[in-house]
Amino acid sequence: MGSSKDNLSKWFHKDSFYDLAKHMDSFFNESFKQFFNQKPFEINMQETKSDVVIRAMLPGYNRDQIRLAIIGNQLRITVEDSKFQEKKKEHFTNTNKEYKMERMISLPFTISEEDTKATYNDGILKISTPKKKPNTRFINIDQIND
Repeated sequence: MGSSKDNLSKWFHKDSFYDLAKHMDSFFNESFKQFFNQKPFEINMQETKSDVVIRAMLPGYNRDQIRLAIIGNQLRITVEDSKFQEKKKEHFTNTNKEYKMERMISLPFTISEEDTKATYNDGILKISTPKKKPNTRFINIDQIND
């Protein structure tokens, strides 16, 4: 007499629930693998007398996969990759994997959209923006005695 686990396994093989369970298992395995194995891309930042220069190391990506956004004093670099695979076994399966990495860089001043320049060459995204005086204001703190 077989175990109840064997009976359950046989039941799943004969039913469409087996495919559903297999796809759900694959989804969670791939999702968590991507989440935990994904390392952010390297960023190097340096200042010159007049500019802040940021370099993002993005080997293997092309220009169309990179997005650059300015949000006040922050620069957002986003990289997206989509891979389509076809697997043929007993059943026909299509797999579409999407990867997205993002880095936010904060500067102590509002970034000028007009004066910021970006180039991409040999896997390196170079962003240059002119330095400005920080928009810092100090607030007086009142002492309250109880």
